[in-house]
Amino acid sequence: MKGRCIMQVKFDGNPLEVQGVQPKVGEKAPNAKLVNAKGETVELADFLGKVTIISVIPNVLTRTWELQTKRFDEVTSDKDIQYVTVGRNTVEEFNQWNSDNELNVTTLTDAEGEFGKAYGLDIDLDGNALLTRAVFVVDSEGTIQYIEIVDEVVNEPDYKPALEVAEKL
Repeated sequence: MKGRCIMQVKFDGNPLEVQGVQPKVGEKAPNAKLVNAKGETVELADFLGKVTIISVIPNVLTRTWELQTKRFDEVTSDKDIQYVTVGRNTVEEFNQWNSDNELNVTTLTDAEGEFGKAYGLDIDLDGNALLTRAVFVVDSEGTIQYIEIVDEVVNEPDYKPALEVAEKL
């Protein structure tokens, strides 16, 4: 479907519109320019080429993100699965979180909103332009094999199906 498509998720039980057109399983993962932990502009396509879990978060400064990130980091660390987190937080916020938690999670900042538009994940939460919580599994050829857009933004994603798909690729 081309054009603007609005879907809804919930935030603390209240409906919240998600702007854009979401990609579908079987489609090529859209590319987008993002900013890495060094403050460099990179392209999402640079991270593809091996099985990749893209974990999308609304805000690094929440307990749900902490749980989501630590869980994906833990279960992918000994596997041949690349894991990246994308959000609208600043590079400094992401780096501080990694430091505070003694982790080295690959974080990518959607500072210009290009990822949110390409993936149809933009939300407005109390005047803050954020991304809704989602998980994508992309195969080594850059094709999306799994998508979860979490219905309730404050909840964690369902890790099991994403990991099962990633492990089979």
